[in-house]
Amino acid sequence: MERKILICGGGTAGHVYPAVAIMEYIKNYYPDSRLLFVGTSRGIEGRYITGMGIDFEAVKACGLNLKYGFLKKILHLLKFLFLLVQGFIKSVKIIIRFKPDIILGMGGYVCGPVLMAAILLKRDYAVHEQNYIPGRLNNFFSRFAKYIFTSFEETEKFFNLKKGKIIFTGDPVREVIRNLRAKKPDYKKFGLSEGRFSVVAFGGSLGAEKINNTVIELCNYFRKNKEIQVLLICGTRFYNKLKSKMSYTTGDVKKDGLIFRVFPYIDEMDEIYRIADIVISRAGANTVAELIVSNIPAILIPYPGAVNNHQYYNANFLADPGKAFLILDKDLNANILTDKITGLMKDNRKKYKEMKEMEIRVKKTNGAKIISRVLAGAEN
Repeated sequence: MERKILICGGGTAGHVYPAVAIMEYIKNYYPDSRLLFVGTSRGIEGRYITGMGIDFEAVKACGLNLKYGFLKKILHLLKFLFLLVQGFIKSVKIIIRFKPDIILGMGGYVCGPVLMAAILLKRDYAVHEQNYIPGRLNNFFSRFAKYIFTSFEETEKFFNLKKGKIIFTGDPVREVIRNLRAKKPDYKKFGLSEGRFSVVAFGGSLGAEKINNTVIELCNYFRKNKEIQVLLICGTRFYNKLKSKMSYTTGDVKKDGLIFRVFPYIDEMDEIYRIADIVISRAGANTVAELIVSNIPAILIPYPGAVNNHQYYNANFLADPGKAFLILDKDLNANILTDKITGLMKDNRKKYKEMKEMEIRVKKTNGAKIISRVLAGAEN
């Protein structure tokens, strides 16, 4: 019997990629299920989801940010309420038309109007909390949810709910990441050289300007170094500005020792993880989950504006056992990055090898499998 599953989320790769992992599993193991994804029109989800052959609907939504001045705050609040009402009405129409058996919220502003519509129409829904500390949206909607899926076992204590509702799944990781070592790294594709220590830096799917600028300074320090290469994924919105202000962009090996490559965005993160010896990044839940699966040491700089400082706790999950360095955004500069990387390179990379061999004691789960079984009704 066909089972209809509506999944909502988006805006950033951190919300989209775990949803992709779940939909991949459902398509492979529950082919009788019918999927619909509801996201935003501005995020990466539209292009990515339709490319999978899954039906997609766009709903307008925005976050509520009250850090502006008085006039901007009022205008932003009016915009938020307008989009919320507009998104809610469209979500009601989508749910009535699609008639889902269950709805899953994966995070992002779009989940607000969709899950409100689910409550009004008395549809079963679940939410997935990716971060160590639950966000405001999931804290609110968890009260009415049939299930709450969590990425970290410890997250359960932050929900004041009965245990049967909460299911530890881990963060769903795409199959291409789980099977990372099935292919050899392709250094030439990105203009890199095999045998060098590869530093990969990114600030999430949207980019992070402070990480970008600090990595450029880092590259200037290592400019004559022939053992290191750096690949920076700067984010599409920063690419042109970054190119114009950089002292050099290609890392001319004939003139300089360092190889330095810059890209606005790369879809194939599995290929990036294959070449990375160390990753410099923010500490979104999806990034942390992929680093655990790929066993790559990291330097993590939690986004300071994250709700409840959740990225700090995500990062600390890797930093506490020694799999990552945790640097606060306010402390981030080229000197501290230089010290960390230089330290890892000393004594024939002794410290780096220790980090690489460090095992994260985390319960082995296949989040996509666990969640898919529940959504498909296989656990009933």
